[in-house]
Amino acid sequence: MMKLKKVAKATTATAVSVLAVKKGLDFYNGQYQTLKSVSRLDNNIYMMDYSFDYCLDNLLTKGVKNTAELLAYVGDATLFGARFLKLGTGSFACSTFDAFTENGDHLFGRNFDYKKAPCMIVWTHPENAYKSIAVADCNFMLYGNVNKPLSSLNRLQALLAPYCCMDGMNEKGLAIGILELKSKPTNQNSGKTDISTTVLIRAVLDKCATVDEAVELFKSFDVHDAFFCCYHYQITDALGKSVIIEYVNNEMRLFYPQKCDDSARAYQCAANFFLAEDGDNTKAFGYDRAEKMNKKLTESGTVLNEEQAMELLGELQLNYQHETYPWRVITLWSAVYNSNTLTAKIAAGLDYNNVYSFSVTEPCKVIRQ
Repeated sequence: MMKLKKVAKATTATAVSVLAVKKGLDFYNGQYQTLKSVSRLDNNIYMMDYSFDYCLDNLLTKGVKNTAELLAYVGDATLFGARFLKLGTGSFACSTFDAFTENGDHLFGRNFDYKKAPCMIVWTHPENAYKSIAVADCNFMLYGNVNKPLSSLNRLQALLAPYCCMDGMNEKGLAIGILELKSKPTNQNSGKTDISTTVLIRAVLDKCATVDEAVELFKSFDVHDAFFCCYHYQITDALGKSVIIEYVNNEMRLFYPQKCDDSARAYQCAANFFLAEDGDNTKAFGYDRAEKMNKKLTESGTVLNEEQAMELLGELQLNYQHETYPWRVITLWSAVYNSNTLTAKIAAGLDYNNVYSFSVTEPCKVIRQ
């Protein structure tokens, strides 16, 4: 408790001189402005403009295998050695797909499904890397549906936000989303630098402009899945490319889209089962959602506007009592990213009557329609 009190005091203006010695005035001001930026849009959505260095480059050089190592690193990099930061764990279900508008804009649609909690929309604009908008699950920052990220104490957990994002898009139009696979976690050990799940998502958003660059980034690390599950990823870009990356027995597999007919653009969709024929699908689920996505995208010739893409996500929503744990699984958020306009439409908490529009380049602002 004493360590927690000291850190809390260190985030106030009374400790400027101490922080200036340790990190410099620019760092302190960025950290203060970041925490100050946390705001509530509605009961389901918080927003944050992350305006100081979360030290990704050093982390990618050092490597990180698991959540404990990530928390230790973030504590050292942002809170002067604090060790009270924690991340939640748990299984989640998701759906992703890509489509095209009539004028050729590339869309990436994504549902994130887990136990009820707000989400946090996170803008980052690091030096020598790409700006991005991404969405973090407040469950993983231990806010859940009870503890809100606006109190002075809870707000400190928000410093984890760049490493808690489950999907997002950067200023180059590259978008990524993660989906759970109920299988043994990936745990590569080939001698490359280690990287854990959410750090990998952050690295793709910060460093990659195209699907091809993202694939090369994945290949350059030994991937270690967090939260005791296996995952696959769909990645899209402004050039109209898409790929789904998954791992079978620690070996990387790449899946590219197939055209649904001769006149349509190619598309992909994913849910919570392996695309690889030799993947472990003994506990797979989400086939019904994949069938709905395939049907809609085939019938439309892969052409959807943003509103139609959000309607499809609404049709894929989940809302049921978990078979093991004492909570309901719901669609925490639905997001439609436009890789060409660099905008995102987001509905949260199953509230499809309130769809907000945001831009990569305008932190914490709702775009009026």
